[in-house]
Amino acid sequence: MKKKWILTLVLAGVLALTAACGNKKDEKQDSAKNEASAESEEHKSKVVKLGNYKGVKAEAVSTEVTEDEIQAEIDALLAFYPATKPVEGKTVIEEGDTVNIDFVGRMDGETFEGGSSQDQGYDLTIGSGSFIAGFEEGLVGKEIGNTYELNLTFPDPYKPNPDFSGKDVVFEVTVHSIVEYMDAEWTDEFVQKYTSYDSIDAYKEGTRAELENEKIQNKPSEWQYQVFQAIAEDSEFEFDETELEGLKTNIVQEYQMYASFSGMELADFLQYYMNGISEDEFEQRAMEQAENQLKIQLVIDAVSAAEGISLTEEEYQEGLKGLAEEYGAESPEAFEEQYGREAIEDGLLYDKTVDFVVGQAVEI
Repeated sequence: MKKKWILTLVLAGVLALTAACGNKKDEKQDSAKNEASAESEEHKSKVVKLGNYKGVKAEAVSTEVTEDEIQAEIDALLAFYPATKPVEGKTVIEEGDTVNIDFVGRMDGETFEGGSSQDQGYDLTIGSGSFIAGFEEGLVGKEIGNTYELNLTFPDPYKPNPDFSGKDVVFEVTVHSIVEYMDAEWTDEFVQKYTSYDSIDAYKEGTRAELENEKIQNKPSEWQYQVFQAIAEDSEFEFDETELEGLKTNIVQEYQMYASFSGMELADFLQYYMNGISEDEFEQRAMEQAENQLKIQLVIDAVSAAEGISLTEEEYQEGLKGLAEEYGAESPEAFEEQYGREAIEDGLLYDKTVDFVVGQAVEI
């Protein structure tokens, strides 16, 4: 189970996972549950021809950070924080307008965390669905330079904060201006405003160090993914379309969940966090990831069968103890009771097969 990162690395290269939330212990236990479930499934798809898996040659993973990679970080930052300028001659808000506002939310007369712009100014596109129902609609027809009260109710359920579900709220909104977006300038002032650095040079130096550290940490898993990609490219598969579609649906639903945690619809999440790709392009990438994920799962299963890889009781008990510690279980027995011996054996067999293949692989 612990080497399921091989499959999730496909996502890192295709969809760029960006969101996380919740208690760490709960996250790990949920991860263990999902992995156990995935590993115990019988695949309808199959390997028609298994490629070479002994002494696989795969491209070495570099930890060098390129100027293009740093520029990509800069471009993403500029896209995330565009500049704005007032729309001349327009004073009444219409659907589709972007307005610069400040707001304070109160429940039972008291302000609450996350309910205020803290006089920082907030650019809101009317009709984007970024706020709860009634907020954006309540600003249509309002004039700039005035303050308004919006009496609203949080939806029930309200996933970003279940404690707010169904509660009444009053937002006091000051409308500063109607604005339009324009390209931001890459300056020291921009860096100071939107990052923890105080200059362009400091940002580049710090970002290079962060990216390099990330690459060093990910190098072992990236290398192992490269190995299994090489095997998959040398193999032939017969896919069950229903199985592929199911995997793709799971990926899409995962991102819809991330979007809801951010209080967004999926389209807005893609715009703000995934470089503005369209939903159609996202669906296509999700299907590509599903296919890559399934290929690697099938290859590992096929290698395990071809080599007759199995677990001794000693290996199982040692692996069970390690997993219980890794996922924060009270004891190995509690972990086994929660996930079942069969699923745990599948996960440990998966790990053993990965180690068998990677241990013979050659960097080129």
